[in-house]
Amino acid sequence: MKSGTGVEPVMHALRFPLWALLFAMLALTGCQSAPQKGLTPEQIAVLKREGFTPTDEGWAYDLSGKVLFGSDLDSLNGQSQAIVERIGKALLGVGIQGVRVDGHADSSGKAAYNQQLSERRAQSVTKALVGIGMQAQNIQSRGLGSSQPVADNRTSAGRTENRRVSIVVASY
Repeated sequence: MKSGTGVEPVMHALRFPLWALLFAMLALTGCQSAPQKGLTPEQIAVLKREGFTPTDEGWAYDLSGKVLFGSDLDSLNGQSQAIVERIGKALLGVGIQGVRVDGHADSSGKAAYNQQLSERRAQSVTKALVGIGMQAQNIQSRGLGSSQPVADNRTSAGRTENRRVSIVVASY
């Protein structure tokens, strides 16, 4: 018994190329390289060269000891501006497009004021990074007040160390 529609040979002819096309697409999808996870060896080498150290949160550059900020100040001095610009250019040069900037304060003064001061310090560094081409939306800026001291706030030298900003690159 014939079906008589004449469509069967055409449908059969279309099934094979469609199947072959789907198989080819699947095979090509498997050939695509997965996106890079983590930092490349070149990026890690630059981070090390610039003085970043590995931490639980990624790679951190702690600007303490560089006298980034005087007491009750939130603007970068010329030397500090140059350091931040050099670091930003090095990061961008190896494709690191984003960072987190953590501002800190010593324990002199009230906690609320130190919080605001640390936020302004982080913003000063963020502004410098944006100035050399890092996109503002790729920079997370936050102030941590005097909550994370790295030195003894009872001494002048310790307070100087605590008036700092850290730049953190996530390890992914």
